[in-house]
Amino acid sequence: MIGHVATHRLGELAAGRITGRAAARIRVHLDDCARCHAAWERIRQARGGFADLAAAPAPELRWDRIRAQVYWSLGSGSYPVVRPPAARWPWLMLPALAAAATALVWVAPWSSPAPRPPAVVAPAPPAAPSATAVTLAPAPVLAVATFVEGDVTVRAAGATVDAVEPAAIGATPLGAGAQVTTGDGRLALQFGPASTVTLAPRSRLELRRFDAAAIELIVDGQVDLEVAHRAPGQRFAVIAGARTVEVRGTAFRVVHRDGEVAVACEHGRVAVSDADATVEVGAGQAVELDDDERLLGRAARPLSGAELSALLTARPPALAMWTDPATVLRTTGPLAVVAPRASAVRVDGVVVGAGPVWMRVPAGRHLVEAERAPGRFAPGRWIEVGTAPAGPLVLAADPPAPARGAAATKPDQTPAAARRARKAELTRALDQGRVRTCVRALAKQGIAEGTHVELEIGVDAGGALRFLNIAGTDLPARVADCVRDAVAATRLGAGPAATWRQRISF
Repeated sequence: MIGHVATHRLGELAAGRITGRAAARIRVHLDDCARCHAAWERIRQARGGFADLAAAPAPELRWDRIRAQVYWSLGSGSYPVVRPPAARWPWLMLPALAAAATALVWVAPWSSPAPRPPAVVAPAPPAAPSATAVTLAPAPVLAVATFVEGDVTVRAAGATVDAVEPAAIGATPLGAGAQVTTGDGRLALQFGPASTVTLAPRSRLELRRFDAAAIELIVDGQVDLEVAHRAPGQRFAVIAGARTVEVRGTAFRVVHRDGEVAVACEHGRVAVSDADATVEVGAGQAVELDDDERLLGRAARPLSGAELSALLTARPPALAMWTDPATVLRTTGPLAVVAPRASAVRVDGVVVGAGPVWMRVPAGRHLVEAERAPGRFAPGRWIEVGTAPAGPLVLAADPPAPARGAAATKPDQTPAAARRARKAELTRALDQGRVRTCVRALAKQGIAEGTHVELEIGVDAGGALRFLNIAGTDLPARVADCVRDAVAATRLGAGPAATWRQRISF
């Protein structure tokens, strides 16, 4: 679209009089034009204000005060004095005045004075009551835990005991002041239709403010969010150190670790700001910077296909039939699945997590499957989920079958052969795009080439990690930790148990 959208066209779009392809073209232009987007927001806020005025009750008329004012103006006889115009020749009226005085003297002895009407005393107007401004507190917003995986701790506002059991975490809605901490697990909260917050492993989240007027989250670690369009005037912000990420309706990720902030936007638009500047991050874009790095002059970069795919898969599915927390707790039920730690769990055909998971699902029958080899699932089991808590469903994976081309477990396989097989398997399965993202900031400065991270790795016969440590590196600690996390997210298949060292160079 060339130029800017006329203001009257934005008004027609807000009123619903422009639909179809014309509306789609205008919305695409609004995503790219800051000036038209600002005008669009002003028009939406104005329409929202007019709607509030139309819905507000009419002011109360003080009829007793109005009657008192009418009485004082008309009933007390205090009328304005109308003065006749001055005579043009005053000396011509002297004979007429003398004759009038003589007649008055002649009639006065036989005339009695006219009775004077009694004075009317008007009642004092009643005192009007003083107006008192009443400010209503915004309605609180509550979130319901819909997914728990691994080590998660939740502390509600004012609580003295931390909740660590998934059933206890999902039983009570969370509001302002709640704090969530994850070890090696994840937690998903839902607070509206298509509005979710997913906290990644080794992260901390605080719900500093959580009401209808504003939502403010403080994050230390990684959080993935999907936010539906907010009500007019409602603010949604994620605070990451000295940066603030503010949105209206979008899906995005905020990572705040070791003095670095990274923001990636899947769809919609977010604004990253500090005390000096603001940078807009649109759909399919990202921005990364250190806490002490200036935001002024920075621009967002495009995301790769692998990065976009990671954003899409990071959030568990939200409950579709969302009404309010009380109704959701009453009409849904908990589903607890105990599966091998390295096995993915699929519910109704969608992979939701790995290992033991707890999630909230609609009441009814659900198909639950456990992974027995990378990408291969054992026959599932149907389970009836009610609104009352039930015992966990234990799924034991079938005896693992080695993937085609992978090293099979052999009784006579030597430790050296097992190490070589596992090392080659990790090299093939490792997400190289995610690893390169860890050193992106160093690569921009031209100091990433020649660096390395050496890891000490141990896996069991099922492919699950027994330990993963950094044995040596010449990179900063936060970059080395990022590489280790990328390796930890890599899934290995069944094969020989092995312990080895693997060097990742750049």
